[in-house]
Amino acid sequence: MSRISTKKFGRTKSPIEHPITSDWDLALTHEDYNKLLEGFRPRDMDNKWSCVTDTPDAKGNTVVHVSRSGPGPTYMHIAVEAGNPHETEGDNWGKITSITWNPKSLGYLGEQVTEEEAKQEAINFSRGLMGCKMSNAPTLYVYEY
Repeated sequence: MSRISTKKFGRTKSPIEHPITSDWDLALTHEDYNKLLEGFRPRDMDNKWSCVTDTPDAKGNTVVHVSRSGPGPTYMHIAVEAGNPHETEGDNWGKITSITWNPKSLGYLGEQVTEEEAKQEAINFSRGLMGCKMSNAPTLYVYEY
C-alpha cells in the first residue's frame, strides 16, 4: 500500500480506502484559508484527530488531510484553492474545490456516509479543530471535537 507524506509534520498516513470525491464550491475568507494552512495537531492523547495540510503549490493551492491521531487511515482530503494574494478582504477570497472521503470510515454503526454528511464533517473539523468561521457554510449539526 502506498503512503502519502504530510510535509508539515513529517508524518505519513495511509491513503483513503474506497475513496469518493465530490466537487465543492465553498467560498473561504483569507483568514479561514490561513487557519486551514495551519491545520491542527493534537496537544495530547485526549484529542483523537489531526488535520495536516500539504505545503501549498506555487498558486497557493493545497490539500488538508483529516485523520485520527497516530498511525492509521486518512478519513478525508479537503482540496483548497487560494485567491488573489493582493486582495485579501471579503468573504469570497479562496474556496474549497473538492472533498474526498471513505464512505464507511466516518459512519456510525456501519452506515454509509453521504456527500452532505461528509461535507458537514469537513465544516465541523474546520470550525472545531482549526478555529475557522466558515461563514459561507451551512450548519446542519455541530459536533464538539
